[in-house]
Amino acid sequence: MQLADRHSPLLRMTGPNQTSSHLNRQSYQRLKRALSLHLRRQIFVAVCDDLALRNRLAARLHAELAYPAASTTTRHPEEAGLASDYPRLVTLNLNLNDPNPIAQVTQWLARHPLPKGSGTEPPTPSFQILGTERLTRQSAAVQRLFLSYLQGCDRSLPTLEASLLLWVPHPWFRAIQQSAPEFWGWRTGVFEFVGEPTPLSVVSEQPKRRHSDQVALTHQPTPKRPQPAIVSTSDVAHPPVTPANQKPVDVPISLRDLLADELAFGDLVDDLETTVAPANTTESTGDRLTADLGSPPPNSWSVHVPTAAAPTNQVTANSLPARSGFHSESPASEPQPLRTVATEPQSPSITAPAANSSELDNAPTEAPLPSIAPELVNLVLTAAIQEIGGATALRANAPVPSLSRLSATLPAPLVAALEDFPPLRMLRHLEQLHQQQAETTGLAVTYRTLGNFYRDRIEQGHNSPQQLAIAIQAYEQALIHLEESSALVPDILNDLGNLYWMLSRFPPNPEQRLPYLEQGIAAYHLALTQVSSEQQPQSYAMIQNNLGAAYGDLARYREPIENLQCSITAYEEALRHRKPDVEPLKYASTQNNLGTAYWHLAQHHQPALHLKQAIVAYTESLSFYNPEQEPLHYAMIQNNLGTAYWNLAQHEQPEEFLNLAISCYRIALIYRTVEVNPAAYAATQNNLGTAYWHLASRSKEQPEAQQQALRSAIVAYEAALAIVEQINQTPNGAGAKLTFDVFATHNNLGLAHYQVATDQAGAIPVPAKSAHLEASLRHHLQALQGWQHQPDFYQTALGYVLQTVRAFYSECGLQGQNLALSLLPGHLLPEILPRL
Repeated sequence: MQLADRHSPLLRMTGPNQTSSHLNRQSYQRLKRALSLHLRRQIFVAVCDDLALRNRLAARLHAELAYPAASTTTRHPEEAGLASDYPRLVTLNLNLNDPNPIAQVTQWLARHPLPKGSGTEPPTPSFQILGTERLTRQSAAVQRLFLSYLQGCDRSLPTLEASLLLWVPHPWFRAIQQSAPEFWGWRTGVFEFVGEPTPLSVVSEQPKRRHSDQVALTHQPTPKRPQPAIVSTSDVAHPPVTPANQKPVDVPISLRDLLADELAFGDLVDDLETTVAPANTTESTGDRLTADLGSPPPNSWSVHVPTAAAPTNQVTANSLPARSGFHSESPASEPQPLRTVATEPQSPSITAPAANSSELDNAPTEAPLPSIAPELVNLVLTAAIQEIGGATALRANAPVPSLSRLSATLPAPLVAALEDFPPLRMLRHLEQLHQQQAETTGLAVTYRTLGNFYRDRIEQGHNSPQQLAIAIQAYEQALIHLEESSALVPDILNDLGNLYWMLSRFPPNPEQRLPYLEQGIAAYHLALTQVSSEQQPQSYAMIQNNLGAAYGDLARYREPIENLQCSITAYEEALRHRKPDVEPLKYASTQNNLGTAYWHLAQHHQPALHLKQAIVAYTESLSFYNPEQEPLHYAMIQNNLGTAYWNLAQHEQPEEFLNLAISCYRIALIYRTVEVNPAAYAATQNNLGTAYWHLASRSKEQPEAQQQALRSAIVAYEAALAIVEQINQTPNGAGAKLTFDVFATHNNLGLAHYQVATDQAGAIPVPAKSAHLEASLRHHLQALQGWQHQPDFYQTALGYVLQTVRAFYSECGLQGQNLALSLLPGHLLPEILPRL
């Protein structure tokens, strides 16, 4: 069965209003749909000259298609079944010693037969072949051999049960059309992707591994689609006690440092500090690595980050050589992966059959070495001139002077200062290396040093889209010039993933954030293909942890269930290699991140099941923290655990789980004090108040217990609001990060006072009732004022104001009603009086 006529021409989708990214998205979706059908004997050709773009697309295909999400979120073979562990898409690097892609596919299938007896038998996987561009650097005999293999495909394709996706650049695409017409006639579809051409003479696709035939996208239960870790995590949120908003709200994740292990950006931190908040919550503070990425200056995010020839990664070691503590060793051998998607063994060279030399008239030739990327030069010069000469040193819309014309266009003192600026010296050195056509190793080292310079600045808090863009470009250029066997490749890919993840925090809307998140995720996936989980378990676990955090971020914008399942899979894979006896605190932080991912998944799917899994993860994490040595982290996870118990109480055994939540919050408050972290103290007090309020609602058959719970809720809410007022009255207090809606707390406190006053079983004196109703009305009016720009919440608060005014009359008579009306602002009377 064919998807299209075998002789359909190459589809070049062009139009005056279509950007290349739009065309690429369309082509990618078409290609993905075609592969998703799992048809047999399909030949797809993907044409892309930009190896960075090609690598990202191939990694994304593998992430989305290789291992479809299992019916459960844990993918242990014994639970999910053998069929779910068998890949649906396999990625192979072309064997340059014997460049026969169909033979490679056959050999892979022979070594990895379809699992039997697993219930549902998986389909034969599809195969994507990378590395055709490397034939350009091979001899004419090898090139002819490759084309002859393709030309002879009619003998092997009829018996091949799999489908094939061949990635080629345009020169090889034309050579195949002309020199392998039989293969060209078998094609099912052609998919073209637009990017910047990459010079083949300096690009290394993927590092070779000695004594290993497993190189490509390997060894992780790769999630179906493409958010970071220390010992800090998140406080998950309660909703306010209002009918209008019973659902917890996600809070942005903030970046924290990785203990004090000199890894700098080694791990990212999934720091979801959420509390009882109905509406706009913010990131938690305390980051050493970054300032608040959630509130950039207006328009400061709009820095173009051009795509170079390699995918992105996280920020690694500080300078060359690698900083101590960073795991960048290259294993001498790589063990057999659990899931093999790999390059076939390098066979001995085979003498090419005689062929007419004219066959290769159209074969690609090597491109010349490029000069230093002009866009990188412009970014560095612009940042340097503005930093040293001030924001007005460059006139608006004025062109950035070139390196060679600085003295002719800028004042002499500024030029002198620029010449001493380290990045400028690196740029000049790079210019010399390019002019001398120096060895690629020297170029790679200098580009990486430039990236490290800006990475270190970001680590110190000088993070802006401009700084991130420079670091990303420098690292991508370093990847272009690195040798295939370099141990630095996975480190740089991990760094780029982190940088893109950080960059995704700047744009004001999700549509602009998603491309950066996706690039970061693709970088993590590629980094994982370069790291042996057996030889480098710590680096492997760190990248998996970062990948889990990135997926968690992606889940905030689209497909939350699927992406949270991917996040959980990555965290679980990290935990398999992050051993508690080797890295106890990192193990604990990943357990906390896993708990937070389960908590978020519970808001969308199977809440009771996933909340219990969150509780297990949080409890495991807590066991590795000594509250005397790590009081803030211990308190944070106790707060998270309390919130998971609170949430679970909404589904089953409410009294038991609410009491457990209250216990956790009270323990957290022992270490989360006003003096140490007032905002976090207020958040936990707010959570405690909400837990008590819900416990009171479950204690109607026990009046004394109900009254006690309500009074405890009042004490907790009042403590939270007192600290908020204290924070707001201190210098710079307005900038403190509160992770809950203060007006929801006012509303909840008003409800607690109202219930104490109107509880018939309580039988409190009329003066006390009046005092509680007065407090209730005051707090509901505060909520009403705070929510005046949120219509739904405003109407909820207005309803409670009316309810309280009526209670004044029913509980305290006409005198009470007059008191209530005297407390109402004059502008509300026309709205309230007709409704009484």
